[in-house]
Amino acid sequence: MSAQFCKIGKVKVDLKQILGLKELENTYKNFIEEAYNVSMTDTSLSDMLYFEARKIKQIILKSKQCNATF
Repeated sequence: MSAQFCKIGKVKVDLKQILGLKELENTYKNFIEEAYNVSMTDTSLSDMLYFEARKIKQIILKSKQCNATF
């Protein structure tokens, strides 16, 4: 039996290739809206959604920077 090696952390998914810029912006907008809607009932879920939205916004900004340099 051969050994199998896990590549967790070594292989990164490029979301820019999977999702287009418009789709990323729509996903960001949906996370922000959902976080706002649940902010009064479940603050931990709201915080998590804001965090995910912030990560998506960073991806969008980096993608726009890359597109501007080319």
